[in-house]
Amino acid sequence: MRIAFCSISALDRPLAAAAELARGAGLDALEVTAHRPHLDPEAGGGAAREAGQAVRAAGVEPIVYGSYLGRFGRITVAHAERDAAIAAALGTPLMRVWAEPLTEGQTDPAPTVALMRAVADASRGDGVTVVIERHLGSFADTPERIEALLDAIDRPNVALNYQVLDALPPGEATAQPADAARLVGRARYFHLKNYLPSADGRAPLQLGASLERGVLDYRAILGAAVRAGYRGPLTIEFLSGDAHSSEEKLASDFAFVRAVLAELGVEPG
Repeated sequence: MRIAFCSISALDRPLAAAAELARGAGLDALEVTAHRPHLDPEAGGGAAREAGQAVRAAGVEPIVYGSYLGRFGRITVAHAERDAAIAAALGTPLMRVWAEPLTEGQTDPAPTVALMRAVADASRGDGVTVVIERHLGSFADTPERIEALLDAIDRPNVALNYQVLDALPPGEATAQPADAARLVGRARYFHLKNYLPSADGRAPLQLGASLERGVLDYRAILGAAVRAGYRGPLTIEFLSGDAHSSEEKLASDFAFVRAVLAELGVEPG
């Protein structure tokens, strides 16, 4: 299993430096985020090709294009075709997208399904798999809506970007291994991030914890995912909010994930 780093946690530095951060912590794979200063989709395929070259020059493979297709107004077929071309220029096997309502008040998933089909069809010839990020308020939040969405899209190169659902009530943290076991069969990609306990024990969980010491039990979650057959990339998306350096926090999270995989008898790729 590949362990990667998402460049969204290193927007304080250029993309090449984010790749060097990953390499220095021992990782060899990166999700390239479509945020300045890392990758501006408006800059086109040439800039994406240069971005991929910069990442590889640091000794890291760009394995995911973290697009924002499906949100921030990037909701047309032209946007889908542009992002598919960027993923191809980067040379990534995966492209992350969003399945949110395209207009305010949209409850019918059909327009979102059509956009997902458009990007899948535009990506297929380049061997790119489109992974839909799980998010609250999207058509990919609950297990039932995720399964219905993927069935409706019905494309062989579309799958789930699994992650524990955001804004989770504290009482549901212990149910997440079962959630992972249910959904990872539809996933080709997996984001890792952990949460701090809420001050009153009732408010939704908020980002900011290390993978080892947060509210979520990643030993149990990853164990459930592995036993359910998941062998795709695991990407450290957000680092803890403590006072340690990004280098220290990423190295610690990476060491933890490697140790958990070793306990499970899985060799990191």
